[in-house]
Amino acid sequence: MPQRKQLTWTELRVGLFVLAGIVLVVIGIFYVTGTGALGPKYRLVTYLPEVDGLAIGAPVAINGVEVGNVDSIAITPITPGQPPAPNRNVEVVLRISRNFQDDIRSDSYATLVTEGFLGNRVVTVQRGYTGMVLRDGQEIPGREERAMKEIVERGADLMQNLSALSTQVNDIVGALKKGQGTLGKLITDETAYNHINAVLSRIDQVTASVQQGQGTLGKLVASDELYTKFNSSAGRLENVMNAIEQQKGSLGKFIYDPSVHDSAVQFLNGGNALLSDVHAGRGTLGKLATDDSLFATWRQTGQNLSNATANLNSKDSTAGKFFDDPQFYDNMTGVAGDLRLLLNEFRQNPSKYLKVKFSLF
Repeated sequence: MPQRKQLTWTELRVGLFVLAGIVLVVIGIFYVTGTGALGPKYRLVTYLPEVDGLAIGAPVAINGVEVGNVDSIAITPITPGQPPAPNRNVEVVLRISRNFQDDIRSDSYATLVTEGFLGNRVVTVQRGYTGMVLRDGQEIPGREERAMKEIVERGADLMQNLSALSTQVNDIVGALKKGQGTLGKLITDETAYNHINAVLSRIDQVTASVQQGQGTLGKLVASDELYTKFNSSAGRLENVMNAIEQQKGSLGKFIYDPSVHDSAVQFLNGGNALLSDVHAGRGTLGKLATDDSLFATWRQTGQNLSNATANLNSKDSTAGKFFDDPQFYDNMTGVAGDLRLLLNEFRQNPSKYLKVKFSLF
């Protein structure tokens, strides 16, 4: 009968250490795979259009709080006689701690979220408030990750725009190399360089002339004459200001003498009183400004003058004929001529017209 081999203390100690290590590894695996991994779990099912980058054991979170992990991922079988649903392509089973069962309700939904721009994908569950609490094995609605889809679509649009921009830049560079356009001529044509070089040379000459004090600008920069004149003017202005502050001269008295202010106030008061009298119709000026009879008289006078002028312009009236009748003009001219001859003859022989006859009784 074979003898039974007895375990030594060393072998027993090694076995205990190995068993303790296995237990620690198992505990670590459960700890890494989800919050409260040693507590009770229940499973929910969700359907998503795609799960690219999602792995079994990936975290499941409720509004960012990790509550479980992904238990399984499988392709949704096609049901005969029913149209395929693109939004339910993949079946994902979620293993979630029962401590958060009251937070996942029928108004909750599950979606995929990418950690960072190129990180791993995790399942996030939107917390529910008003719906019924989901039980083990029930379905939580799934939604497509809109953010990543929009990023991908925008990235495609960006790449297309960058491609078009690159083509345009290449065309511009090619045109510049061929010397087309103003910029192309500036780059390839040596005449532009020569012109710019000549302009810079002239600018250098002008700068040298200014530094040497030549010309008006040079004198302004290099000569102290303008500064001296300005300083002298500033000194005289300061003297004038000091004289004004000391109440010297007419301007100083005008600014500091209170009698000027009193006179100005008195003048303004008199002007206001005069305006008040005019507005009230007192005095000659007030009557001229407010009395309508004077305006009516002037208006009637103007009308009379207008009528008289019309009569003068008319050939039917005596005054009109006096101004417009040529025969009257000729007669008047003849009378004037005869009168002139009569006066000449009177001057030459006054005795002919001045005869005095005396008679005695």
